[in-house]
Amino acid sequence: MNDLANADSLDLLREAVEKNPTDSQACLKLGNACLQEFNGKEALDAFRKAARLQPGCAEAHFGLGKAFDSLKRYEEMLDAFKEATWLKPDWSEAHYNLGLGYMVVGQYEDAIEPFKEAVKADPEYAEAHRVLSLVYSLTGYTEESEFHKKEAGRLNPDLAR
Repeated sequence: MNDLANADSLDLLREAVEKNPTDSQACLKLGNACLQEFNGKEALDAFRKAARLQPGCAEAHFGLGKAFDSLKRYEEMLDAFKEATWLKPDWSEAHYNLGLGYMVVGQYEDAIEPFKEAVKADPEYAEAHRVLSLVYSLTGYTEESEFHKKEAGRLNPDLAR
């Protein structure tokens, strides 16, 4: 039943975009729904359309980053997340995903700054502290790693384990 409901809502979103091809919000919703259904190609098309319709939309570029990631197109993923953080510098989730992107391609030193920006934008972002701790550990910054590990545990005791 849930799969059927998801298919119905996906069809409704496709129809909404088809009826109103200049509705960037509908494109964003379609892109996100496609990602939920593991349809990276259609998500990519929807987010590209949203970005064309609204070039300054950080959410469209963030969606592009997620779609590129799902398609294992990592350089394009990094570019899209960089654009999202540039467009919306205080968006912790965009910085966090840029950091994860650098980790995916093995660029741990480059991952540090986006994670630092994520916790700067949202000091209560426990998961960002946890991953920053990991990246610091992987790059030999023991003191910084311990600080962010403790901070993650303070914010979310489940992360202290």
